[in-house]
Amino acid sequence: MISINNSNLTNKLVNGISHLKDPSAVLPTLMIEACCTSGRTYQSYKRGGALEAKERFREEATSAVFWLWGVKAFNKIGDIIGEKVLKLKDITVDVGKDSLRDPFYNIDKTLKNKTAVFKFGKIISSVLLATGFMGFVVPKINHAITAAALKNKQQGNNTKENITKIDDFISQSKGKKDNKYNKNNISFGSGANLTEWLMKASYNLENNNTARLISTDAGMVAGRVANSRHPAEAFEYMFRDISSIYFYNFATANLIFLLNKLAKTPDAHPKVIVEADKYLKEMLNNGAIQNLSGNQLKDAIQKGQQVSIDAIQLEQNGTIKLNEFLKQLKALVKDKNQYAKLEQKAKLMSELQPLLRGEAILSEKQVQDIFSDSITSNPTFLKKVLNEATGGRALDKTKFISRQATEKIRSDIDGYVSWVAKQIGEKEITEELINKAKRSSLLRTGAFQAAGMIFSAFGLAILIPKIQMHLSQRIYGKKSFEEIANGKNKQAV
Repeated sequence: MISINNSNLTNKLVNGISHLKDPSAVLPTLMIEACCTSGRTYQSYKRGGALEAKERFREEATSAVFWLWGVKAFNKIGDIIGEKVLKLKDITVDVGKDSLRDPFYNIDKTLKNKTAVFKFGKIISSVLLATGFMGFVVPKINHAITAAALKNKQQGNNTKENITKIDDFISQSKGKKDNKYNKNNISFGSGANLTEWLMKASYNLENNNTARLISTDAGMVAGRVANSRHPAEAFEYMFRDISSIYFYNFATANLIFLLNKLAKTPDAHPKVIVEADKYLKEMLNNGAIQNLSGNQLKDAIQKGQQVSIDAIQLEQNGTIKLNEFLKQLKALVKDKNQYAKLEQKAKLMSELQPLLRGEAILSEKQVQDIFSDSITSNPTFLKKVLNEATGGRALDKTKFISRQATEKIRSDIDGYVSWVAKQIGEKEITEELINKAKRSSLLRTGAFQAAGMIFSAFGLAILIPKIQMHLSQRIYGKKSFEEIANGKNKQAV
């Protein structure tokens, strides 16, 4: 088994996996894109020689730069305009909101609507500029370069015809004519709620890599198809770019989910694993779980409630203001000592998120943890895990992270600690066994992340190009790349 006892190595592994799991990070997509560009360039070389390979490399590499950084770059320019020209001082505050967080509420009320509209206009302009470049400018430049290369080639050797054949197209049946495309043409037809919608859309386009990448795909596909030189090329663009969306944005996560299901292991964030590991060791050292077996630790996680949560009247969205909770709690708990302990725990639990519109608030799950005797319901511990696993966003009043995301982290804590307890089983808990569980979990998490990314890269670099070429041959027959590049027999697309 690979050893990761060295603390520096462990920290590097944890930070690396955490970054790869971050939906706002560019690195994981960049790594996949590098494989994609290499694979598609190679497939093009096999099919159409150096001429097609060069065109494909230019297209993939240039598009990757604008796909990954174009929206962000244009968005950053918009921020500068908003701050310097329009004097919108809170332009960097997140506009996402849900039942637990609403950072945008705290900005200057006189500038709120103006800022929301500007942020939406800024991000939409960024998307349009990036997609316009990828869908309309890059193809024209790329095709012009290929046309110039073809012209020079033909002038240098007029006796050779169709030098760059698309080698791997399925051979045409004998006697079948090349130039009939009509039946296979691709044709295309030519207030407060609004503010909230604009805020939600702006947040996702600014902070979620998946939303940002998907937002550029529609314009990119339309532009590439419109600028295609041949119906076969139009078909390949559309098939390739649309089918790529899954492998760019969802394939990695789907495979990781499946692998964890098969292995019956928790899909916990690496920072959750590290903080839970520290917490278990602290409890072992202070005697809280000393002399317990793994099975007894599991029981300690599943301890019951001091008060039934059903006795608390929550809002319809599953939240309750802290003051209202304490009012109801006082009516339920008559013992002064018990009430004091629960009151203190509730106040600490409400600090797991910033004030919501000026008031402390609790979620349904947090109310359950207040009443719970579980060893994982400690609010100080939960606050530390949330802060680490979200890179500080969960506690930052200017940043937004969804309730769903934070409750997933809370669930991961119980899932991981329960898994550790299961690994230890009937044995007495020791620091060595806790360390062993952490090492195993981190290595597995890293391996599953790598497997997911390899799966995505395989789909983009090998699977999609092969299927795309196969279908194109079946529909349009064998065509040389020069014929496609010259636009012979081009139909309206």
